[in-house]
Amino acid sequence: MHALSERFDEFLRRMLAAPGCSSFAAAFDLLAQTLNQVEDELSGKPYDPTYPRDDRRMYPPKDDAYRPILGRQDLRRYRSRQHNTYFSDSGAILIVDLQMNVVLDKPDLNARSIKL
Repeated sequence: MHALSERFDEFLRRMLAAPGCSSFAAAFDLLAQTLNQVEDELSGKPYDPTYPRDDRRMYPPKDDAYRPILGRQDLRRYRSRQHNTYFSDSGAILIVDLQMNVVLDKPDLNARSIKL
């Protein structure tokens, strides 16, 4: 079993190594599949579809974590415990911590990043 910080670092490494995406759906799937793969391999905790908040496993965003962004119909924001994850319609992903420090800037297939 690996520490949460080590697993998160591995998730970020794999996300950066993956090809860019061309749509929101593809980007969301990439994030979910990558995070679940890392957690399946390294957390020692089985996936629980109820997404418990106390099992020390990271889970991809759920629909109830969606928060609209006024004036930005091209973006979708999902709130998690320590981060906000933004997805563009074009497939870019931006993860920022609660102090707005960029944790992951994953450009879309055309090398466009999200600008807030």
